[in-house]
Amino acid sequence: MATRRLGIIMNGVTGRMGMNQHLMRSIIAIMRQGGVILNEWERIMPEPILVGRNPAKLESLATQAGIQRWTTNLDEALANP
Repeated sequence: MATRRLGIIMNGVTGRMGMNQHLMRSIIAIMRQGGVILNEWERIMPEPILVGRNPAKLESLATQAGIQRWTTNLDEALANP
């Protein structure tokens, strides 16, 4: 089965709603289930990049969620293909 990677910029995710509802209960849950299966040949796997103002909070949340990419520079995240 082919896996399509879908980059998702999650800006302001260190807040309560962004962290709990959007990241942990949605995106991380989808990743742990193996992505979203489109048909018998392909699936979509989200690849989040966490963006915010506080590097310590971002790094801590990224570690907790098992996410590799985080930044405090939204323009840099948006420019990344």
